[in-house]
Amino acid sequence: MSEHKNPFPGENNTGHFWDDEQDLRELNNRPPRWYMQSMLVGLVAIVIYSFYYPSIPWFGDHYKGSAGWTQITEMKESVAQLEEYRERKFAATEQAIADSSLEDIVRDDELRTYSIKTAKTLFGDNCAACHGAGGQGNDGFPVLADDDWLYGGSLAKIEQTIKNGRKGNMPARMLGITDAQAAELATFLIETGKGAQGNPNPASKALYFSKGCIGCHGPTLKGNQMLGSANLSDGIYRFKAEDQHASVVRTILHGVNNPVDAQTQNAIMPAFGHSNVIDAVQLKKLVIYVHQLGGGDPVKPAPKKVAVSKDAKYAPVIAKSDSFADVIAAAEANYKKNVAQNSGWRDTGKLIKEAKKTKDASLAARANTQAVNALRQASVAVTAGPRF
Repeated sequence: MSEHKNPFPGENNTGHFWDDEQDLRELNNRPPRWYMQSMLVGLVAIVIYSFYYPSIPWFGDHYKGSAGWTQITEMKESVAQLEEYRERKFAATEQAIADSSLEDIVRDDELRTYSIKTAKTLFGDNCAACHGAGGQGNDGFPVLADDDWLYGGSLAKIEQTIKNGRKGNMPARMLGITDAQAAELATFLIETGKGAQGNPNPASKALYFSKGCIGCHGPTLKGNQMLGSANLSDGIYRFKAEDQHASVVRTILHGVNNPVDAQTQNAIMPAFGHSNVIDAVQLKKLVIYVHQLGGGDPVKPAPKKVAVSKDAKYAPVIAKSDSFADVIAAAEANYKKNVAQNSGWRDTGKLIKEAKKTKDASLAARANTQAVNALRQASVAVTAGPRF
């Protein structure tokens, strides 16, 4: 074996070459001074960091750090800053929602959009576990994105449902229905729900009437929103399952929310308006969000505002006090305005005369109220009140 010779003996290399031409070789030089200084500074920084922040684990615990800093504390501070910013930036909008009716919020593009965007998180935190992230429903829980409602899809009904909760009710084995009859009735209901594609057995319809189903679900199987009874004719199921026939049979035989039957179907909606989970404004937002998922009843346009004249001749005279003299003086002044506008009520003058004769303060107040109302009517339609 030939002896390996270093072709660069004075170069302070390791003798390790990376290519045949010996161009790439490993030197044995000291690191640059800046590199060594940076490493020393890093070592000092580690000591300072370990003293200032939580670090070294001990037996069952760790060093807390002199700063008392934790990620949880920082997160809470950041959340508080974010909430303070949101409260400051959107305070006017939040107040507008608090002061507006549900119908007015839906009619207002800005308030409606804001409510939907801010309620998406509320829905995800409180509703999505049962009804799905998009309101598509889960097994055993209703769909909120269609127009099939158990209790109604108006804003008022949705608010009532979210605020007060719901608890379904259906008796088990109505009028002693047998297992075989329950299976036959379930087939009839499922086939009817298919519409034109279904093939219900007409003879089975007699079970629907004879076993008392008509009492809640009606003669046309359309259900009753006042009772929360389902529409059985549309093929949409409150308790959706892979084996839908078996699920319908179970509902017929074991009922809904039957406390003495372990196989009963459960249908309970919590009352969010009677808890600390959400506040009144958040409840409004959730109502708007659910309504706007796609199945809410249409909201009628706002009634046109009646133009009210601001002419001084329609402005009522205000009594200086509740004394008879001041009230009767105001009544006479307002009645004169009525006469000038040809809009006075026939018996106002008679009341004024009678009040002055008897010194009856109540009659004076009644006369003044009539005169003021006549002025208000006239300010809307000039001669809205009864003519002479």
